[in-house]
Amino acid sequence: MNPMIKAIKTAQRAAGIDQVCHVKNVKQISGGLTNSCTGLTQNQQRALLKRYQQMVPKQEMPKQLKLIYSLWGQLARAGKVKQDSKQACDAFCEKFCDGKRLYNAEGHWQAVTEILKQWLNRKETNHA
Repeated sequence: MNPMIKAIKTAQRAAGIDQVCHVKNVKQISGGLTNSCTGLTQNQQRALLKRYQQMVPKQEMPKQLKLIYSLWGQLARAGKVKQDSKQACDAFCEKFCDGKRLYNAEGHWQAVTEILKQWLNRKETNHA
């Protein structure tokens, strides 16, 4: 993989940008000419990378949130969820956070943590 494309993808994940939003960003940067970052010029790729880097949260992730993502990873390794990704975890957890993004639902973190712990300790395998 091209190092610039790899850097874009890394920044995309760090900023929590899903694929749908990524495609919209690529289309906006390219003036609608492409929907893939491989189709961007080098200058456009640099602009996209800069945009994503500016979107990465500057503050460290709170411990409770790290725990939630860690539990999600454990669920994935146990075969209880199909996707081990921050986006998949966020989508699942929004159900328990009154539709708020997980990062903005601090008041729900403890309950979400307990739900994930209980799920991890169940014997049967369920997929989210």
